[in-house]
Amino acid sequence: MTEMLTIVKQLGQLSRDLDDAVNKLADLEFIAVEAEGDYKVAFAAVFKSAVGSVEDRKQIATAETDALWRVHGKAAAAVRLQKEHIKALHARIDVGRTIQSTARAEMQLAGGQL
Repeated sequence: MTEMLTIVKQLGQLSRDLDDAVNKLADLEFIAVEAEGDYKVAFAAVFKSAVGSVEDRKQIATAETDALWRVHGKAAAAVRLQKEHIKALHARIDVGRTIQSTARAEMQLAGGQL
């Protein structure tokens, strides 16, 4: 019975961790959108004001907005990593439920009460 209680507590904690991870994902998504917007607006402004051929203006805009591009890329990466963390939490919850079901079945076979 102690094992079952431990499993239930662990599943409860995993559920809370999942809620926290989903909330963090929402925050990261907003950050990523803002970072992408900052980069695109800055790139467009530099491109528009640069002189030379289209390719020259692209290169100038790329060079001058490199820092914003990196912020945007890191924000997008943080979103992807958080999504992977959420997938891992779902997998851990599934494993915990399987363990719980197995423990419950074993207790029933042994004649124990739930």
